[in-house]
Amino acid sequence: MTPPKLGWWWVATPVLLLGLYAFTRGEVRLAGYVMAAGVGLAAVLRLVLPAGRGGGLAVRSRFVDVATLVVLAVGLAVITHVLDLRPRG
Repeated sequence: MTPPKLGWWWVATPVLLLGLYAFTRGEVRLAGYVMAAGVGLAAVLRLVLPAGRGGGLAVRSRFVDVATLVVLAVGLAVITHVLDLRPRG
């Protein structure tokens, strides 16, 4: 048995890594939005790619995968938006 090819997941991965880099630089809000965009990109890729080309993005049915990724992207964007980043004091 051969492992499945990861396919198009690598298109969204650099965006997510860019978000992690922004976080390490202290840009928390930017990092959250960039990571939400990366997850959103993964949702779009899963939606438009044929079933055999989804690779690592195809875990369950297309509907479940896209719905899960959209909920995660929107949730991350909303959480990032409502963050209170003012110092306490």
